[in-house]
Amino acid sequence: MMRLMIAGLVLLAAACTSQPQTYRDLERIANEQQREAISRPPPDTCQMATHRNLIGREGASIDRSTLPANARVICHNCPVTLDYSADRLNVQLGADGKVASLRCG
Repeated sequence: MMRLMIAGLVLLAAACTSQPQTYRDLERIANEQQREAISRPPPDTCQMATHRNLIGREGASIDRSTLPANARVICHNCPVTLDYSADRLNVQLGADGKVASLRCG
């Protein structure tokens, strides 16, 4: 869907220019725009950057009152629901009980 939208925008932009462009030119432009979109970092919707200092700390020592309201601390190999919520911070613990990673979702 995103690729189709980008291609449409490229074609629209090409139609507005005074010099004709070939399909190769349009494909090159679309590929450049797609590479830029892919390399752009995802937005920090769950305050993950604010809590980067948790990585490496003991999971038991985390003060949960400092985490966002819907954050969850996930122990190693514990089952979790697969519903996605962009504003939810997931604190993933490793096998050693320390915070291994953070992610939104």
